[in-house]
Amino acid sequence: MNDNNNGYVDASTLDNQTQTQQDQSFNSGVNYGASQGGQSNYYQQPAYQQPYVDPKNNEPVGIGTWLGILFLLCIPCVNIIMLFVWAFADGKESRKNFGKAYLIFLAIMIVLEIVLALVFGAALMAWLSDFSQYANYYNYY
Repeated sequence: MNDNNNGYVDASTLDNQTQTQQDQSFNSGVNYGASQGGQSNYYQQPAYQQPYVDPKNNEPVGIGTWLGILFLLCIPCVNIIMLFVWAFADGKESRKNFGKAYLIFLAIMIVLEIVLALVFGAALMAWLSDFSQYANYYNYY
């Protein structure tokens, strides 16, 4: 410590001491995740390599093909089979994504229809139960 500063050490002295300690630990062979020049290699990421994309499968689907797809979706039973073929077979990415999205949409609609059928079926049964009580009262049977 410096006696001329009443027991206090100024910031520049601390910075110089800290830098000297870092240099000594670096030069002493102790390497705490640091590379040459004192930069850290600890958090460096590996070089990114782009995945291979087949240009043939990445081309857009034409208007005529979309019209054919929409026509096939109008045919019962064929539409579900073709959706699975388009979604999971090799082919153009846009057609595969369309098939997957349409299958997800169909699954959501089926679940929604089942829930609505149960709700309206329960309401209908309750109404018929009440109606049958009134029918017995007024001798409608």
